[in-house]
Amino acid sequence: MRGFEDGFIEVNGTRIHYLDWNPTGASKGTVVLIHGLNVQAHTWDPIARELAAEYRVIAPDLRGHGDSDWSRNGYRVRTLMNDLNVLVDELGVVGKFHLVGHSAGVRVAIAYAGEHPDRVQTLALSDAGPETTRAGAEVMRDFIQRTVSIRGFRSPAEAREYYRNEHPEWVEEFIDLHVESQLRRNWAGKLVLKADPDVQWITGSASLPDIPCLWEMSARLTMPTLLIIGRPSNVLDEDLVARM
Repeated sequence: MRGFEDGFIEVNGTRIHYLDWNPTGASKGTVVLIHGLNVQAHTWDPIARELAAEYRVIAPDLRGHGDSDWSRNGYRVRTLMNDLNVLVDELGVVGKFHLVGHSAGVRVAIAYAGEHPDRVQTLALSDAGPETTRAGAEVMRDFIQRTVSIRGFRSPAEAREYYRNEHPEWVEEFIDLHVESQLRRNWAGKLVLKADPDVQWITGSASLPDIPCLWEMSARLTMPTLLIIGRPSNVLDEDLVARM
């Protein structure tokens, strides 16, 4: 069962794709879910299904990801935040909503919530912050470079085997979501990643100018905020968490 509607909005000439779960039947308000780097909105499907029993759930593909357009203007956090700002307005979200960000989506969530604290009822930040530890940045850089170097898969079965080997801890549904939603057929008939290869630069020095802005936005957060820290992750350390 799908349970969601597909849609697009346009932001300054860039089409942004989104999933809208339970758009008219919510009894407890709206939740907006922001995915991480090099994935897409369907990453949230198992969680969105549960939340949609009581909430309207909106999950966009960040520009450069999923079925959203690739960006000629790059992937600065303020650009991504502006996309979110337009999205919630275009979809008629009234009043406050709950905002959740995972990984690189945390940066977008912090920027939006700091800029619009009057719109965010609660904020949940999963395994990322305004900046990343050096070790975490190196691990993420290496992972993204491995990912963007994938030439393509001949079949869904080959793609499924790749994800099983790369992420043995994943449950089967998550592997299926990646095979079904993370890839597209190119002109040669190969299954290739949907994401713009340029998104990899978010993990490098190109993102450093965003860090002061993200700390400034963090200082403006007045809503209840939950930090979710992954035990095996080195993206954050105790010092960064204490500073947050």
